[in-house]
Amino acid sequence: MPVMLRPLAVLCVLFNAAFSCDAQPPQVETQKLVLDNEFVRVFDIRVPPGVSEARHSHARGVTIALSDYDNETVSYPDGKVKRSHTKFGEVRWAEPVTHEARNTGTTEQHVIRVELKKDSPGPAPSRSDPLDSLVVCRDTQKLIFENQFARVIEERVPPGVAQPKHRHAHGLLIPLADSTIEAVDDPDGRVAQRQLKSGDAGWREPVVHAVRNIGQTQLLNIRIELR
Repeated sequence: MPVMLRPLAVLCVLFNAAFSCDAQPPQVETQKLVLDNEFVRVFDIRVPPGVSEARHSHARGVTIALSDYDNETVSYPDGKVKRSHTKFGEVRWAEPVTHEARNTGTTEQHVIRVELKKDSPGPAPSRSDPLDSLVVCRDTQKLIFENQFARVIEERVPPGVAQPKHRHAHGLLIPLADSTIEAVDDPDGRVAQRQLKSGDAGWREPVVHAVRNIGQTQLLNIRIELR
């Protein structure tokens, strides 16, 4: 005797490959791990308009905005609600947090988040270092902020302009614009041409070098030097 299926059951069978009768909207992947070493974990975060992120935690570190966006966060355990507007290029220090987040605006929230693994601060850089980049390149590099864990530098170099030999501690380089540079690294004097792509987050070992912007656009970088 044939089995009679109810119409709803028939629909579930026919579309089972793509859907479920109890299906929920697909979860959007918003955070991608792009770098992980003994010092940092780096996430590329992209949250479309209207999308929420479930409760999650971040270690202390630095956030760099790669878009203008509006968002709302709820922190735990205090339940504090914070609404903010962020502009492209803003750089912020962030303490450890557990929160939920939602993109409340009409543009994608695009952020690079650098989370530090080291709990204890290191020594401050010596301001008497004659090769300190903030001393040698005072016209093209400026300090955004500095604390016991890191200092963050904004670098702006017009096309055709060269930076004399200077020093950087190890850390992260995050370009905010596509550019082309020519670098001369000490001590070997090797000349290298490099393409920098907006939004890439790359680890940099300590270096002494001279740099020229050989492209047609302004060199615009955020450099995070760790203690």
